[in-house]
Amino acid sequence: MARRVCLQERVWIEVLSAEGLSDALIAARLGRDRATVWREKKRCDPGGYCARRAQAGADARAKRPRLWRLAADAKLRLKVQERLDERLSPHAVSAELAQCGLKVCAETIYRGCYAGAGRSGLAAGTWEKLPRARPRRKPRGRCEQAKRSALGDYKPMADRPRSAEDRQEPGHWEGDLIIGKHNRSAVATLVERSSRHTLVVGLPDGYDARSTADAVTAALGRQPAPMLKTLTWDQGTEMARWAHIEKALGIQVYFCEPRSPWQRPTNEQTNGILRRWLPKGTDPNIATARLAVIEDRINNMPRKLHNWNTAQTVYNDLCRDHQ
Repeated sequence: MARRVCLQERVWIEVLSAEGLSDALIAARLGRDRATVWREKKRCDPGGYCARRAQAGADARAKRPRLWRLAADAKLRLKVQERLDERLSPHAVSAELAQCGLKVCAETIYRGCYAGAGRSGLAAGTWEKLPRARPRRKPRGRCEQAKRSALGDYKPMADRPRSAEDRQEPGHWEGDLIIGKHNRSAVATLVERSSRHTLVVGLPDGYDARSTADAVTAALGRQPAPMLKTLTWDQGTEMARWAHIEKALGIQVYFCEPRSPWQRPTNEQTNGILRRWLPKGTDPNIATARLAVIEDRINNMPRKLHNWNTAQTVYNDLCRDHQ
């Protein structure tokens, strides 16, 4: 837990500042971070740092219970309420008010919406105006992002070769699952980024890590070796055996950042097309022959981005050119 600056340290900051020492040297003397000293000095008036006034200000800020920010500032509370009523998100409200010289962070607004009118001053039920309109906040642990991933020591998308970005080099794939009704079944989709050639992979044995790895390995294993360079997936636990795919195919597997589907745009667009035949709420665990028909229809659709050629035609040409 962070240690608060004490009166003795404030006295040293005052003395050493008067001697002309820089923030970095003062921080080194106190065993503090430079930013701590900088913030401490910034809180005082332009007349110079005073340890006594700084300590008095710190004591006042530490008093509890404190009045909520929105409850204490009627003007700010009114502005926030007006913009929430217009269905702006707390982050948008914070950014817009900052341009008017009114500073309030999005977290303060979120807390005010869920605290109730008695504490925050916002109207009761303001949470209904939020983008998600959840009656309760979704708990987010402080160490949520620090939890160990089931994927182990995976390769992030930032390490993916630049040649995969501009779609000029074939052989870079994106993958994802389409989950069926009640999360009971799924199919995997694999899309080659240059040609948009699509593989619709059935998962009749479920979409656990082993079944997914075996199915993806079998599907990509039928492609020409020069067309297998990288595979990008989201951080779903179904890809916990990604190392098995790499070893079997000689391909490099990379993972997007959490909750960032836009980092696989080709795959997301293809999933939208696939939903024409497998709409949400249906069971995708259908016969292999039917999945093959759907795959064939997607690959043989004329595409504007290919000058109305099909993904299958473009993919075949790439395979011939990169034998």
